[in-house]
Amino acid sequence: MPATRTKTFRLSHALADALELRAKELGYGSATALVEALARYDCLCRSRHGVTKQWSQLTPTEQDDLDARLLARVLKKHGMTATQAAQVDWRML
Repeated sequence: MPATRTKTFRLSHALADALELRAKELGYGSATALVEALARYDCLCRSRHGVTKQWSQLTPTEQDDLDARLLARVLKKHGMTATQAAQVDWRML
């Protein structure tokens, strides 16, 4: 069995729900599998994190608002390109 380490992350309810929905939509076995795949992809690409880095610096209340807006988009199946996401004001989602 490969060596693993358990790491716990806290997510808002809305973001956890969105993550589980996306994992299912994309065919991952679990939300954990999707997070692992995203981490691997980030390590592979090593690109900047413009908009997502900015989001990490929002207040907890703003992050909760953002997460609720993202969950609503997942439920409506509304997406956008990375170029569009880099230019969007999260309050307008």
